[in-house]
Amino acid sequence: MSVVKVTFEGEVRRGRVEEVTYEAVVKVVNELVPVQELVLRYEDEDGDVCMLTEQTFDDFVDQCTGGSLRVTAAGQRGRRDRVCPGKIWRHLRGEVTPEVIAELMVTNAEVAAAMVERKAWKLDRVAWWWPEKVRPVIAVVVESLRDIPEMTTCRAGLEHVLDEELAGLGQAVSDLAREFVVQPVEVQKRVAEALSVHLVPLIDRLRGGRRVVCDGCDERIWGGRMKCRECPDYDLCEGCYEKRGEFHGEHEFDWV
Repeated sequence: MSVVKVTFEGEVRRGRVEEVTYEAVVKVVNELVPVQELVLRYEDEDGDVCMLTEQTFDDFVDQCTGGSLRVTAAGQRGRRDRVCPGKIWRHLRGEVTPEVIAELMVTNAEVAAAMVERKAWKLDRVAWWWPEKVRPVIAVVVESLRDIPEMTTCRAGLEHVLDEELAGLGQAVSDLAREFVVQPVEVQKRVAEALSVHLVPLIDRLRGGRRVVCDGCDERIWGGRMKCRECPDYDLCEGCYEKRGEFHGEHEFDWV
């Protein structure tokens, strides 16, 4: 039996776990702090604040030398306060600049984090399909975060992904988004400014993709677009691309 001490909004709450596992600790924390989408962090031997995830759990246990498992919990806003993801696009109808993107990253951080968490599996799939396009993007993100100590743990997670042939990309990006949410606004602005310059070309590509109709489902394409290498005007959305064998499986496609 181990004691779990959770600090939430300056208050320490105590619980116990029969077995020291990541799932058991998360379960007792959620019982002690009934807040949606908690972000858990701990302090390592160097005094750095690290995000507690399944990947960092062994390190977390190693730091708990006093007999208690100590974590800090931070909550996010409830669902009623969130902005519909589609509304973010309305701000991108005019000229897309690094300043516009940086402001949107800060004001819509929680929406973005929730979307990334839900779509982590899709990031893994994209990395598997087009590693040669994903790898440079992740490398740029890693370099952009190098001078921001508050994001050290997340940067290390992305570096590990690069070393492991992009395996675990979805989880690493989800961790980055969740850590961004709980940072002070001034840190969020520094991160957003560092990343926004590199996001302009990607946003321009996504905006262009919205005006293209999928030849599989006849719906407008949002996000990634797959273009046939041989047919002059044949595009598929990601969902139809997965089923391309049913109606257009004889040709190769490029992600554009």
